[in-house]
Amino acid sequence: MRRTKALLAGLTAAALLLTGCQAQTEMTESGLRDPFVFSTYGTGTATYADLSAVANQVSNDTGSRVRIIASDTAIGRLASVRAGAATMGRLGDEYIFGFEGVNEFANEDWGPQDTRVVWAPHSAHSLLTRKADGIEEVADLEGRKVPYITANPSVNQKIDAYLAYGGLTRDDVQSVSVAYGEQTEALKQGKIDMLYQQVYGAALYELESQVDVSWIDLDPNDEEAVARVTEKAPSVNVLPFEDAPGMEEGEEVNGFVYTLPLAGYSDMPEDEVYALVSSIAKTFPKYENATINMPRWNPELVEDMPREVPYHPGLVRWLEEQGRWTPEAQAQQEELLERGERLDEEWAAFMETAEDYSDEEMLPAWIEWREEHGIAKATDDPEAMG
Repeated sequence: MRRTKALLAGLTAAALLLTGCQAQTEMTESGLRDPFVFSTYGTGTATYADLSAVANQVSNDTGSRVRIIASDTAIGRLASVRAGAATMGRLGDEYIFGFEGVNEFANEDWGPQDTRVVWAPHSAHSLLTRKADGIEEVADLEGRKVPYITANPSVNQKIDAYLAYGGLTRDDVQSVSVAYGEQTEALKQGKIDMLYQQVYGAALYELESQVDVSWIDLDPNDEEAVARVTEKAPSVNVLPFEDAPGMEEGEEVNGFVYTLPLAGYSDMPEDEVYALVSSIAKTFPKYENATINMPRWNPELVEDMPREVPYHPGLVRWLEEQGRWTPEAQAQQEELLERGERLDEEWAAFMETAEDYSDEEMLPAWIEWREEHGIAKATDDPEAMG
C-alpha cells in the first residue's frame, strides 16, 4: 500500500500549498467561509469555465473570496476536499466512486466516503473526432485508438458506455493512455482517434480552428443501445446539445447529458451549504450567459432527485422551500443514507481481512466482498474500473 499512501500524501500537500493552507479562514456575514475554495477540472475545460463564472458572482454576492483548485485527476480533485484545502468540488463521478469506495478509492487510505451532492446542473458530453477519419457512428471506432484517461475512472466509465452503445468493448479498440487535459493535442496529432469531454471546453474551440472536427451522434430511440449505456453508467441521459465546436447553427447532436455536481462531504455545515445554494440560485441571471452551458445551471432545471449519492441537508432545505422535494426524493434519500452506513460497516469488516492485499488486489477483493454481502451494484466490474 506504500504507493497509494505516498500518492495521497503528495496530493494533500500540494492542495494545501495551492490554497495557502486554508486554516486561516473566517466567516462572512452571508454565512460562507472566506476564502471559499472549490476543486474541479483543468483550466481549459468547460467545467472550469462554468464554475469560474458562478464563483465570480457568488463572490460578489456574499463578499467571500472564492478560489478554484484545478486537477486533471479524480483522486486529486476529491483529495483537495478531503484534506480541507477545498470546501467542495465540481466533480466528475468520483463523488459516486468515493461514496461507494470503488475504482481508485478501493484502498486502505480511502474506502467509502461520506460524499454529498450540493448542486446538480446538467452538462453535455460527447465523442469528438476528426472529420477526415470518417468516424460517423460509435461502431466505426472498432480497431481505432481510443483514450484511456489517466487516473480518471469517471471519464473512462463514460467512454466504455459509449463503446457499449455501439456494441463494442475495450477489446475491440486500441486503448491509449492520456491525461484528460492532453486529449485535444493528442487528437490533433493523431495519437488518438476520438476524445471525450464536455462539449463547450475552450480547448475544443481552439482545436476546431485548426482541425475539421465532428461529433458522433447517438439515436436516443435505440432502446437496446441506450439500455447498454445505462447499464454501464446509470447517471447518464442521451439528450441533444447544440452550438458546440464543429456544429452548424441550429444543428443538434445527441450525446451524454448528466450532472457534474458541486459535491463535498456530509460534515459541511448545513447553514453554509444553504447559503451557497441560495446565492447560486439568486445570482443566476448575472451568469446565465457567461458560457454556452450556463443555461443548464438554471435553478429550475437542476436535478432535484438523488440518484447515486445523498443530497446535502443544505440543498434539501432549499429544495423544500421551492416545493421541489417530493416524497419520492425523500424515500430515495433515506435509501442512499442507509446504503452509506452499510458501506461503512462492510468496509470496516472487509479491511479486517485485507492486510495482505496489494494495491492491485484490493479492488477485485472488495468487489467480491460486496457481492457476497449483498451490497453489489450492476456496475461492479473490476476490469472496467481504473
